[in-house]
Formats: sequence, C-alpha cells, structure tokens
Amino acid sequence: MKKLLLSITLLVGFNSFAQLTCATAIELTADETVSVPELTGTYQAICWGTAAAAPNAIWYKFTPTQNGEVTVNADLPQNQSAPFSNDQRVSIATGTCTALTCYAGYDDIDDTNYNVNYTFPVQSGTTYYIVWDNRWLAEGFDFDFSFVSASCIRPNDISINTPTNITTTSATLNWAAAIGTPPGYDVEYGVAGFAPGTGTVASTSTTSVSLTTGLTASSNSEYYLRSDCGTSESAWVGPFTLFLAKTLPYANGFETPQLSDGFAAAGWGLGNAASGAQAGTIYYFSSSSTTAASNSLLFSRAISLQANEQVTLTFYTRLGSATGTNNILKVWVNGLPSATGATQLGADITVSGATYTLQTRTFTATAPGIYYFIFNNVTPIVTAATSLRLDTFNLTSVLSNDEFLSSEFSVYPNPVNNVINFSNNVNALVSSVKITDLNGRVVKTLDVNATEGQISVSDLASGMYMLNITSDKGTAVKKIVKQ
Repeated sequence: MKKLLLSITLLVGFNSFAQLTCATAIELTADETVSVPELTGTYQAICWGTAAAAPNAIWYKFTPTQNGEVTVNADLPQNQSAPFSNDQRVSIATGTCTALTCYAGYDDIDDTNYNVNYTFPVQSGTTYYIVWDNRWLAEGFDFDFSFVSASCIRPNDISINTPTNITTTSATLNWAAAIGTPPGYDVEYGVAGFAPGTGTVASTSTTSVSLTTGLTASSNSEYYLRSDCGTSESAWVGPFTLFLAKTLPYANGFETPQLSDGFAAAGWGLGNAASGAQAGTIYYFSSSSTTAASNSLLFSRAISLQANEQVTLTFYTRLGSATGTNNILKVWVNGLPSATGATQLGADITVSGATYTLQTRTFTATAPGIYYFIFNNVTPIVTAATSLRLDTFNLTSVLSNDEFLSSEFSVYPNPVNNVINFSNNVNALVSSVKITDLNGRVVKTLDVNATEGQISVSDLASGMYMLNITSDKGTAVKKIVKQ
C-alpha cells in the first residue's frame, strides 16, 4: 500500500464517549499489552494534517514521574491476521485537549511492514497523548506499552530541523536539545542507504554541526543523531535525509523511491489519485477554498548555478476537477527557501481544466550560488473549490560560451607547489596561457599550441591567481592557489 503523508497542522475536536476523545483518554500507568477496540472516536489532526477522508481515533495518555523513553509496539504476531489491524498510525501530542501540539508521530516500519514500533523521549511531569487513528484501517489491534527511565535520552526525531547552508558538498545540520540537555551529540552520515556503523561520524557540543567532508557531491545523503552524555550515549535516531544541492540538468517526477526528492511544502501535499499524475502516479497538489484565500508554497531542492547560467524550467499543471474555479499560480526564484525577497518568473499562471498543460519559465543566474524555485498558489476565495496539481518538474540550462568552456577545463594539482597541469574535455586547441594576480597584473605567460600542457609556478609567491586560457573554442578562466 502506498501511503502519502500530509503536512503537520493542528485542529481540535470534541466528543463525549469514553476513550473516544482527548478528554476521556485512558491513562496508562505501567508496562502492559493494550487491546485497542475498533477506532470510532474523534480524530484531531495533530500531526498528520487533514486527511482526504477524515479518520476516527482512539485516545490514551501517559504522565511519567521520571525522564525516560516510551515504546509503543504494535508489530505483534496477533496483529498479522484478521480481525486485527496490521496497518496503524499514531500521533503523540502534548498540551491541553483544547490546544494540542504534535510532539511525535509514526506510520510504517518500512515499505512492506505497515505496523508501528516506535520509541520517543518523555519528560517527568508532562502528559503525552497517544492517539491511534484509522487513516489506513479501522480494525482494533494490540500494542505493547513500556516505559524505561533514562539519564541519557535520545533526541526527539520531530525536533530535527531542516538543514541549512546547503551546497553541492556541504551543509549544516540543526536540531533541538534533547531532554536533560546532554553535553554533546554525535552525528553519523553517508550516502542514502548506508549501513549504520560504516558512515562518517562528527561530534559537537552544540545543537548543530557543519558537514564539510565525507559527502558525495549533489547526492541524497542520510544521517543519524544521538545524545552523547560523556560516560554513555543514547540510542541513535534516524535516518534523516540530507538533500545536497543539484547541478543541472535536474528533473523530478515525484515518484519512488524518494517521492519529494528534497522538495519542501507548506500547504501542498503529495497525491496519488487514479490517473491524477501527468506521468507515473504521484503529483503535488494544493487546494483552493470557498472560505479563505490560498497562499501555499512549494520549494524545490537546492540548485547550484554558475554565473550567467541560462535556466529553462518546465512543469505541468491542471485542476483536480474540470468544474472547479480557476486557480492562480506564481513562480518565484530565491537564494533561500523563502518567498521573502524572491523574484517572480514571468506572469501569474491561470490554471484551468482537468487536462495537464505544459508551463515554461526562464531565468539567468547573475552570480554563482544556490537557488530555490518556488511555486506559490495564490488563489483567492473561490465558488467551487478544487486542487491545483503540479507534476514533472524539469530544469535544463545553457552556459555562456566562456562559462561552458571553463567548466570543461581541468587544472591540477590545485593547490599547487611547483607545476600545474591543464587539459580539457572538448578537444580545444590551446594557443596560450597567462597567469594574473588578483589585481589583474600578468605574472607569467606561456605559448602552447596543444590541447593540454603544464606551466611552472615555483617562482610565484604563495597566494591566489587566475589562469587565463586562450583556445580555438574561446577563453576559459580557472582559479588556482599557489602554496
């Protein structure tokens, strides 16, 4: 079963039947196996957003007298056959019944096991609501409930913040302090799917760490996090995905194995309605409303562009229903995953009809760096609500002649002590090479008449220089460092 999880929101509801509402949640006080009845209570969309079909729920709560960790495990033999459910989903909430906050949540163990087996940290004196819903199945089931006191407590996985300062080869990871404020944390990271214990480990005494080595350029990487208490460590939590910046060309059809592939949504969700995608089965959607204007944002993953790189962006749009009111879509670009200070690309797009239409936007990067492309549904209040669907995102680019040629030349070693070599991948015939300092003064020249060569720099002072290459296919400039 393919299940697409929606964004976290907060809604509150009421009911008067025992165990069927937050107010009548059953108190759990000791390790036990709990038999959950058919899920018929009131659902509050604490951690999973508003579902396509509003589910029902069953409520429990627990208030620990010590700091520690709670495990709820429904991956039990009795849940593997009827009449029990083998497909559960759980939300963990804190606060009051009229103002609940999502603290943690869990769905599938993996792509084939849809049971829940989840451990989360808890603080003495705080009440935690354990809310099972029937988003996937309504049958009752059993789960084991257990609490273990601990002095070195794992971070809460929902407190892992979005990585920042992303480039093609580096990023900063950020998280909130674990219960008990441990003196340090360990991070293990590697290419997505790496086996724990085989990755690169970084340690920090703060709640962030900058990764600058051990990452594969432009990859989808993963990392695990644990508390380091000096004499002991907590269990690892994760994996969490780190999407490094991509160079062009880049395409995303939102299909498996990594549905979003680094896209981040605020008010958009992933859908898989029958025949709903432009290609494949998955697409993004954002709904309009008869009571409020839309302002939902969908951010691409980080994209690394060179100066003067001429980008063409294509994607497809349609409405979820042919009878729905037209939706309005803006497309932005920014150096941060934010609409603040963004530049709009082209005019507003009026989306109409239930047939996908190809949309095109262009952009030229004025400076090298990281860019994000942003889709903004700004549909006003409508008379007939429907969804705006978006699929098959594609980015291609063309560099200016000199920028392209520079990218095809290699210089090595760099930094250099004595002799630097140069070569190229496009069979460009080099006529001459000159080295200039950062003030533009020529400090060395060489006639070449070949596709590759070398030049001595042993007599140059340490510092940064520009290697200017003239060829039959244009000029190229490469930055070199003399040690």
